[in-house]
Amino acid sequence: MTQKGGRPRKADGEAKSIHIIETASRLFAQQGYAATSVEQVVAACGVGKDTVYRRFPSKLALFEGVVEHARIQTQAHFHSTMAAAEKGDVLTQLRAAARWLLAVNLDPTLIAFKRIAFSEALVVGQSVAGNKHDPIMDRLFALIKEAQRTGDLAPGDVSFLAMHLLNCVAVGPMIDAMLGRTTYASTRAQNAYFETAWKLFLNGARRGAS
Repeated sequence: MTQKGGRPRKADGEAKSIHIIETASRLFAQQGYAATSVEQVVAACGVGKDTVYRRFPSKLALFEGVVEHARIQTQAHFHSTMAAAEKGDVLTQLRAAARWLLAVNLDPTLIAFKRIAFSEALVVGQSVAGNKHDPIMDRLFALIKEAQRTGDLAPGDVSFLAMHLLNCVAVGPMIDAMLGRTTYASTRAQNAYFETAWKLFLNGARRGAS
């Protein structure tokens, strides 16, 4: 549907942009950055070349759009997860955040994008890295600070504890997945790893631990 003068409604334009981004996301994840061309995205989308280039004037701009879309979706999923955990105490909420961190760092599409960021660092690394505000880490910091206030965690540098938690629960499996292994592909395997990693974090962070 169009407005007067044949101009598409804003919603139609946004839907088309999302369609292009989702198609590009699939191709980048399946083929990598170097092997994916804008022309392939155009063909897969079934839209005109000008339609894509008006929104994304280069392949790098298209990949930036893909990464930004993934970032927004990831944040929305995190907020949904945490909303479901808000009735619990602070350690229950922190545990939910930690379990989410493991799952999201094993997401196949995000793993593919991380591979691109590493393998194509000279092309896309600086462009997509950015020092953008991260509400997910802000929430993690706040939960750790609150757990320290309640005495559930020992006093200490909040950012250090947050990085320690991230390393405990997510970094090892993420590297494993980036190397093409499927060690933690199943929910059962993730749960087993997480239980051990979570206990390790708590035993090192609880008040009075030696």
